[in-house]
Amino acid sequence: MEDHRPIDPDAHRYDYYEDEIELMDLLKVIWKWKYLILAGTLLCAVGAALMSLNMTKVYRIDTVISPGVVKVEQSGNIIHIGSAPEIKSLIETGALNGRVLKRLEAPNPEALPKSLNFQSKTPKGGNELEISYETANPELGLQVLSELNQLLVEKYRDLVRYYREEYDIQIRSKASEASKIVEKIDKAKNGIATVEAENRAKISEIQAKIASKKGEIKANEANLLSTIEQMENNISTLRAQMSGKKKEVKNLQERISEIRDEIGRIRKNTDLLIEERSQFLKSAKGDNNILASVMYTNTIQQNIAYLNSLMDSVNNVNQQIFQKNVDIEKLENDVKDIHAKKINVEKQTKINNEKHLSDIKDYHSQIESFTEQTKSKTDSLKSEIKALQSENQYIRDEIKNLEFKREYVQNVQILQLPRKSLGPVKPKTRLNTMLAAVVGLFLTVFLSFFIEYISKYKRREAEEETPG
Repeated sequence: MEDHRPIDPDAHRYDYYEDEIELMDLLKVIWKWKYLILAGTLLCAVGAALMSLNMTKVYRIDTVISPGVVKVEQSGNIIHIGSAPEIKSLIETGALNGRVLKRLEAPNPEALPKSLNFQSKTPKGGNELEISYETANPELGLQVLSELNQLLVEKYRDLVRYYREEYDIQIRSKASEASKIVEKIDKAKNGIATVEAENRAKISEIQAKIASKKGEIKANEANLLSTIEQMENNISTLRAQMSGKKKEVKNLQERISEIRDEIGRIRKNTDLLIEERSQFLKSAKGDNNILASVMYTNTIQQNIAYLNSLMDSVNNVNQQIFQKNVDIEKLENDVKDIHAKKINVEKQTKINNEKHLSDIKDYHSQIESFTEQTKSKTDSLKSEIKALQSENQYIRDEIKNLEFKREYVQNVQILQLPRKSLGPVKPKTRLNTMLAAVVGLFLTVFLSFFIEYISKYKRREAEEETPG
């Protein structure tokens, strides 16, 4: 049977506006069902809180380790024994779990865990490894992580010992090289001391010779002065003798002059007597004349004898003058000889001194030569010492570097000993309560809208079924 009721043209438009959801309508629904929403939210929060409080409390045990170091390269790169990812993989794969479980001790063996589950992570930009273990027994958890750390240390202990021994071998080798270089340095220093001592001994010996030569020069000069002084005294003596001889010659010459004057006077007197005697004999005769003639003759004879005597005296004086002149000439020759000897002594002394000065010059040249040779040897040895010291310093720097590397070789480092969290990490009562409250809020809001929708739908059906 067909429905012939009139169709309202605005009916479709009415349904469209009726299905639109407006904010005020939503708020009205929420306000209408506010007690339901509050009750549901509170119920969920209280339920979650009660459940969390009744759950077993789980604590987290944390420790931080750092991988061991094998060596430090020249570039500064650090070579690790085991990298953080390697140790992390070792832990997460459970390779050490069995050994850790064997080491655990507890008063109640049933309290020991049957399996272990570690969590590890590496901080961004770091090489450390953070290891955590969650357990309801924090004391046992501390023991678990302690044993894990100990196992990691033991795992790499032999490798660390090996690398350190390798560095020790290198250090001993370098120390032996340094010791040999020190011996060479000491030997070179002793060589310098020996060369300098030999040089000082040679120089002292040469200086003694120079002093001896200078002493000989002074002695020669002193002897020369003494000899010249003695010669001058001899010359003065000879000249005094010559002067005396010349005075004697002069006196003898004056004596001859006087004798000659006397001879002239006697001769004149004799000639006069002869002439007088001749005149007397011519003029007078008799016995008296004979007597007078005899007297004249005696007188003349006396004069002649006297003249002969005077002539002998002249000859004697001339002989004396000649002898004196011979003596003077001899003295002059002696003076000339002394002058010649003086010149010869001066020349010989000069020659000897020049020879000594030449020897002294040669000695100074020898000193300079020895000094230069010593300087050359010592400079060579000093250069060798300097090179050896540089090499020794280089080796010592290498030893320090090796010692630094040896000390830098280290096993896995426990940066943070195992420690438990301040409070239980599970269950998280506050978080669970808040999440439950949020979930309850959403559920009750949804339930409120659902109930409101059902109410509206029933009301609309009731209105449609009611005849106009």
